[in-house]
Amino acid sequence: MRRLRETDSAEERQLDGTDILSADRPVREVVAEFYDRNRFLFTVSLFNLGLVVIFTVLMVVDGRMVLGRNVWTKPWKFAASIAIFTATLGWLLPSLSLTDRVERLATYTISVAMTVEITLISTQAARAVPSHFNRGTALDTAIFALMGVTITVSTLVVAYVLLRIVQHPPDLAPAYLWGIRLGMFVFVVASLEGFLMISYGGHAVGAPVGDPGLPLLNWSLTGGDLRIAHFVGLHALQVLPLTGYVAARWIDSSTRRSLGVVGTVAVLYGGLVGGTFVWALLGNPLLSSLPVVSIATIFKASFLLVAPFWVLMIVAPEWDVTERIVDSPLVALPAALLYLVFLLPQASSVAVAVLSPSLSGLATLLATDAGAKFAWAHFLAFDLLVGRWIYRDASRRGIPPLVVSPLLVLTLLFGPVGYLSYCAIRPAVTDR
Repeated sequence: MRRLRETDSAEERQLDGTDILSADRPVREVVAEFYDRNRFLFTVSLFNLGLVVIFTVLMVVDGRMVLGRNVWTKPWKFAASIAIFTATLGWLLPSLSLTDRVERLATYTISVAMTVEITLISTQAARAVPSHFNRGTALDTAIFALMGVTITVSTLVVAYVLLRIVQHPPDLAPAYLWGIRLGMFVFVVASLEGFLMISYGGHAVGAPVGDPGLPLLNWSLTGGDLRIAHFVGLHALQVLPLTGYVAARWIDSSTRRSLGVVGTVAVLYGGLVGGTFVWALLGNPLLSSLPVVSIATIFKASFLLVAPFWVLMIVAPEWDVTERIVDSPLVALPAALLYLVFLLPQASSVAVAVLSPSLSGLATLLATDAGAKFAWAHFLAFDLLVGRWIYRDASRRGIPPLVVSPLLVLTLLFGPVGYLSYCAIRPAVTDR
């Protein structure tokens, strides 16, 4: 577990000697930094990210449903949440000047608890039965009770760490330290909401379980849903420390102004948690219905997810900012997430169409609104990745932008045609 270097300057020590937000840092260096700080929690986080991929595949190939949702939806959400939670603590714990014993205890306890949690949820999904609030059999009751124990233990660990850093403040910039404290506090309060859900016998208020919900998140569209405040509150553990870090680095590491930023964001964020909690208790859905969006609207709005990157590559290819942005494969992430949102509700139909492809089957699928939506998102994501490859390959080979930009326009409009044109032209231009 990483400790501060004695050679760090005072400012670096206050921010723990790192700048994870620097655009100049390669992704591999950031990943290596996470690994060095807390290898155990990093491994748990990486394991759950792998589960996210596995559960995504299972949602496509396994059409079984529980309470109107694919059986693997809940494990997918929890694996993603655990990956974020353990990565966050793996980053924060070495910064808090805890004793080795306390840091090890927190690391191992949370790692084991979260591993048990995702194992139990996955087991229930494989059995095609609910994991939460399921008391149908003695086994289901025992699994639900054990899940409650793992979450309670993890919450108590975070609360204990919070108590330690209040009693013995680490040498961090004040804004960053208060961001961590407030983030942990809101996290603990939001975690305790789980006991209220148990007393209610579920998360729904004024609506039966299994009613229509938001895609993937499944938040109720017909009544109150206590999961919303729970979700928002848990992610205070990321939002508020990050706010403190940014305020300390880019505003001032010691003045009231940076503390004011953290305090303002914390009050607003706490208000959001409290507001969504009260709103749910009153039996009100966050949204009463999903907006009906036409294909034309999807086309216009979704293109904005990739348009800025295309503009940078075509219009300003030699700008340093363009090079730094396009260097990351994450430029296609927004379009890929849009594809996932469109795909999941139709996952079973798509799986049948692609595993046993036929011209008539694909034509029928793509002729529907849902088929057209995820096909369009597919084009957006992969055309951008191809364009990014062309841009970066041409830059390495020194091919002039006057040659590359028209080919990028061709790739944007016709996908594979632009790729083939670049592959045909590249040898001649490179050899000159």
